Amino acid sequence: MNYFLSTLLSLFLLLTGTAYAETKHDIGIKKFKFTPAEITIKQGDTIRWTNNEKRQYHSVWFEKLGDPEPDYLFPGDFYEKTFNDIGDFPYRCGPHPKMTGLVHVVKARQQTAPNKKQSNQTSTKTSYKLLSVEDGDTLVIQYKGKPQRVQLIGIDAPEDTQNPKLNLDSSRKSINKNDLLEMGGLASEHLKALVKPDQEIFLKGDLTRKDKYGRLPAVVIKKEGESLNQRMVADGYALLLTRFPLNDTIKIDLKEAQKNAQENKKGLWGSHSELMQKWSQ
Repeated sequence: MNYFLSTLLSLFLLLTGTAYAETKHDIGIKKFKFTPAEITIKQGDTIRWTNNEKRQYHSVWFEKLGDPEPDYLFPGDFYEKTFNDIGDFPYRCGPHPKMTGLVHVVKARQQTAPNKKQSNQTSTKTSYKLLSVEDGDTLVIQYKGKPQRVQLIGIDAPEDTQNPKLNLDSSRKSINKNDLLEMGGLASEHLKALVKPDQEIFLKGDLTRKDKYGRLPAVVIKKEGESLNQRMVADGYALLLTRFPLNDTIKIDLKEAQKNAQENKKGLWGSHSELMQKWSQ
């Protein structure tokens, strides 16, 4: 089912007051295999694929559905997909076509849809003190009495330090590392201008899970209600990442924010337009 039809179905379920009871399933990616390679789930269930490799990157691509290939999953990254249609859904790894998997979706009982204010994400009313801005999409907060790194879920800013992801981005996008570092530095400075140390922020996301690097992927919200994830994309200093699990509303908002930033040459779309065009492809 393509993205447009998936969005229409989500709206239909909200309007009609019916939805499917959701269960999450995990599939690991290691040694160039999906484990399990074949799985049977119920209609409305969600699968999370996690890259457990030490160095290798992969993707989860439902090519036969007409879906575009998602961004690559680096070690520790994950990708989620909810299945609202009954049927068999084969998929493969984009860069490694011999890696294949199959999802069988069977009929599930319906239940009353949850209140719109409820979510399968953990939405917290607790505020957290910001300790520092690590880069253009990562913060460090005070969490349960300890410093905790937080990834702004669903977005990606250029790297501002030498690391393996910088090397891979440079190779995949054919962009000079120094150019990426320059853009990454500007993105980091912009996020530092949006939020300051000791400022109180709120998190929305699955706070029970961390990635391989110990980060909490979440939507970060300022006290006045502004999402830093969306602001960084809207200001032209980050891109939408399709591999992260986002509800349709957030994904549509980020996509529209990126489109407007590009058209109006905001941020890096104005100062480094050609490089941003290459990096976004």
